[in-house]
Amino acid sequence: MFDRLRTNTRASALLAEVFDFDIARLDPVEPVRLASGGELRAVAGDASGGTFFVCDNGPVLYADSEGTAGIVAADLDSVLRLVVGVPTWQDVVAHVPDLDAMRAAFEFSYAEMKEHEPRIDQLCSEAATELEFDQVAVEELLMSLNTCLTELSPDYVLLNENGDEYDTL
Repeated sequence: MFDRLRTNTRASALLAEVFDFDIARLDPVEPVRLASGGELRAVAGDASGGTFFVCDNGPVLYADSEGTAGIVAADLDSVLRLVVGVPTWQDVVAHVPDLDAMRAAFEFSYAEMKEHEPRIDQLCSEAATELEFDQVAVEELLMSLNTCLTELSPDYVLLNENGDEYDTL
């Protein structure tokens, strides 16, 4: 799916403009590395200076510009499903591991998003169609995000150029 994204200008534009996942924005705020010495490859950025990285050709780590980071998806396809299916995912992570609180945070932030972008449901469907995937239920995406942040993140500690650890998302 990620390869299709590079050749599908409509999907790329939707992801960048609506879902804040820009494959042209690859420069992190500062030089970073994994504490394990594993591979870290930037694949997208967001408007606030955050960067999405693939770790060791597997899970996707998100590092924000404020010094927090964590695994948000098991792979590239999963991160695309997350940003399209839960476009306010950043508002949800503070409530991990409480799934009920995560769901409530999503419902609140998504309602706010709809006030500013009334066509968001249509845009989510359009992005899923362009990326050629079925939309995944929000509940499933929230459970996956929860698992990634609680079970996978401890294995992928991000360090800045001074060797200081990023805080957990």
